[in-house]
Amino acid sequence: MRSDSRAGKVVALAAEQGGVVTSRQARAVTSVSVQQLKRMVDSGVLERLHHGLYRLGRMPEDVHLDARVAWLALDPDAVVWERLDQAVPTGVLSHRTAAGLLGLGDLDADVVELIATRRIRLSLPAVVVHRGVLSREDWQLVDGLPVTTPARTIADLAAAGTDAGHLASVVRDALTRGLVTVEEVVAVLSPHAFDYGHRALDGQGFLEVLISQAGVPTTMLAVADFARKNTATAASAPASDAGQLDVAALMKAVTESPQARDALMRSLVAALGQPIASDTSPDAGAGANASAHQAVGRASTTGSDQPARRSRSAKTADR
Repeated sequence: MRSDSRAGKVVALAAEQGGVVTSRQARAVTSVSVQQLKRMVDSGVLERLHHGLYRLGRMPEDVHLDARVAWLALDPDAVVWERLDQAVPTGVLSHRTAAGLLGLGDLDADVVELIATRRIRLSLPAVVVHRGVLSREDWQLVDGLPVTTPARTIADLAAAGTDAGHLASVVRDALTRGLVTVEEVVAVLSPHAFDYGHRALDGQGFLEVLISQAGVPTTMLAVADFARKNTATAASAPASDAGQLDVAALMKAVTESPQARDALMRSLVAALGQPIASDTSPDAGAGANASAHQAVGRASTTGSDQPARRSRSAKTADR
């Protein structure tokens, strides 16, 4: 009876950790013996993946299993919820693996990559552990796994010398999906600009070349960046912040692309607190666009004491 109780606890522990458990965790939490773990494997309750690493038997396919196992192996003594309470949970998934988990770019991920603050060597095949500085702001949870943020992922890939074409695809997806701002990308690219053939610390020039390689229209980039910033700050930003908008870039987006115009109009209306009509009739659409144009006008007036500057991205599109 006691053996069945311990086996049940092992199953519960594994289920709480995405279906994976280490022998050290099982012994520490449930007091199960090595022999009992072996019997659970023989009966099909557990499946042995590697030495000291198990998954629940007859579990649905886990597309992130290799990443989950690799991260678990970084600290096989601590249970998942204890590690995730730490500022840095004994390393996080990074580089190409992070890009894949975040759905950024089209990188080949033939190995699992992680980054940790201390040197760690794993016996698992096809696993690379990088060493670097990490803070709580550098990672987020994806499907229960700690993964570097989009900005940190771009920084790590650039530092690793990822070819410009693949790096461009990651930057493209992060920007057009509104996961990062242009300023954030420029900041993380700047230290690596010289290594990619650009002027030292010229993160803006580096970004412009990557965007050109990725084939992203500057207008769509302006829309995505604007929407990302205002989604994050509309609730807390003071009204005077509207004067800081790059009106020239926004108006360029309005005039060059109907799709960009519609997206921008709705973003402006939402950011400035205007109601968006749900009616899809032509008259309703015209009304929404008119309201948005009025909003742009107000933003231009508010910022009239500052000369309008065209972003470097907008200049690149003109050339």
